[in-house]
Amino acid sequence: MGGELALSYVAKLLGVHGLWDSTPQALLAMVGVRTVAELCLVLFGVYAILQVPLSSIGLRIPKFGELALGVAGGLATALVVALLIQKLRLQTSYDLLYEHYILSHATGLVAVALFSVLIFFGPIVEEIVFRGIVLEGFVKLTNGVVAVVVSAVIFAGMHASGGVDQVVGAFAFGLFAGWLYLRTRSVAPTSAAHIVYNAVAFYPLILYMIRARHS
Repeated sequence: MGGELALSYVAKLLGVHGLWDSTPQALLAMVGVRTVAELCLVLFGVYAILQVPLSSIGLRIPKFGELALGVAGGLATALVVALLIQKLRLQTSYDLLYEHYILSHATGLVAVALFSVLIFFGPIVEEIVFRGIVLEGFVKLTNGVVAVVVSAVIFAGMHASGGVDQVVGAFAFGLFAGWLYLRTRSVAPTSAAHIVYNAVAFYPLILYMIRARHS
């Protein structure tokens, strides 16, 4: 909620009233501020409200094997989800299509920064929130299976604006990430999986941008 409020404030400052008003630069500013605000609020909550060490929310150095498992699992999940979406012919939302349009028109450092936020920084923040805090919290209240499923449902719900395919993909990834977190008790492997998953999801757009620059 804090991240969305920060995004709305920046959008108002930039005069963006909807996606039709947005530009790659505006999108970068809004998404960047939202992500930074979310990270700051999470860390503040851990220290000031929860008053627990960062290791209790999965912020610890992982083993190499755990990272490798995250990368492999993220790739496998992304490919399975892509195949499932194709078979079911699920549609994405207008908002996500327009966001892809804006991204496809980004150039230079703006394009690099946008992809860095969406593919790297964003997933790390989301893993701290949804696995390190939400899932960890549910584990303390119930059993691991219920905690993984409930956290995956919440994670999918947060992606509802992207359309049915985003919800299905987020739920499937949430189940895998939840299992991986319980196995490793670290958000580093799940972040690696999330980064790979997002990279695969954005691959068609990245390929399109590369070809457009050389055409």
